[in-house]
Amino acid sequence: MIALPTWYLEPHWILAIIFLVVGFYVLIKGADVLVEAAVSLAQRSGLSTAVIGATVVAFGTSLPELVVCLTSMVQAQRLDNPGAADIAMANVVGSNISNIALILGIAALWRVLPVPASCRRLDYPVMVVATLLMIVVSLPLFGGPAVVSRGQGLILGAGLLIFVGASVALGRRSPVIPEDIPATQRHHPGTAIGLVIVGMILMTVGGDVALTGAISIADTIGMSERVIGLTVVAIGTSLPELATSIQAARRGHTAIAIGNVIGSNIFNCLFIVGTASMIMPIPIAPQNWMWDYWWMLGFTLIIAPMMLWSGRIQRWHGVLLLILLTAYLASLFVVT
Repeated sequence: MIALPTWYLEPHWILAIIFLVVGFYVLIKGADVLVEAAVSLAQRSGLSTAVIGATVVAFGTSLPELVVCLTSMVQAQRLDNPGAADIAMANVVGSNISNIALILGIAALWRVLPVPASCRRLDYPVMVVATLLMIVVSLPLFGGPAVVSRGQGLILGAGLLIFVGASVALGRRSPVIPEDIPATQRHHPGTAIGLVIVGMILMTVGGDVALTGAISIADTIGMSERVIGLTVVAIGTSLPELATSIQAARRGHTAIAIGNVIGSNIFNCLFIVGTASMIMPIPIAPQNWMWDYWWMLGFTLIIAPMMLWSGRIQRWHGVLLLILLTAYLASLFVVT
């Protein structure tokens, strides 16, 4: 393994902030490059927009969380800092909370968000089940350790395959309109494959740099890696979803704004945690399963009346979500 210099492993706090900002930019840019190339390949292969939307695009927008999850566990070993691994699950939990409370909250302030029929029939119920499944497999049941093992990761991965299959089947009956898929140019297959590789490299480097900065900042200000993961890192990796949903709401594409959030949470629970734990078991901090999980589940369930009965997210719902998010963030400085 290449020995990294001390100035990188233990950066000054000013350099750590630069690492965090630059790392997030490179990470998100890498995801954009990879998604554009992957969509181009999928379109050339003749896949329908429904299949592309349910697989390639959803996979691409979840990649920043996956990279951060894996990188945090690698950093824990490289820096001999077990606390760094706490960022892995904290990032997933924090991203899910941010997706619902921050993104839907802000999007609802722009305009009332009607809930698509597909979200009521499939996506939202699956999100609830996926959230519960992720919580159950990582709880320290029967006196065992709080960890998501490789076997439990397989269970989550199987759940993802079922969801994608159901989404594709539903999409064939109600095709996704082309504007639901990110606009992309048709690259030559060789060029697209090269861009996929470039995107993966950018994401790997960006994720490592961002995590190095985040861990250093946590050490400098005395904040736990868990809190950094739930706040700064979670919001940073949610920036693509935030930008997409706000732009969609402003332009009146409310189905995209809601579907983007629900789909991202499903992929976070099933794909990110499932894939990462199959590569390397994920340890769960006690505060995660004693406190953060229940806030995540609470945010997931509090939107049930909007999703299943009223069929729309009103502006006052958005205000309520943002107030509750503020209360949760404040609680992090009490429950440490």
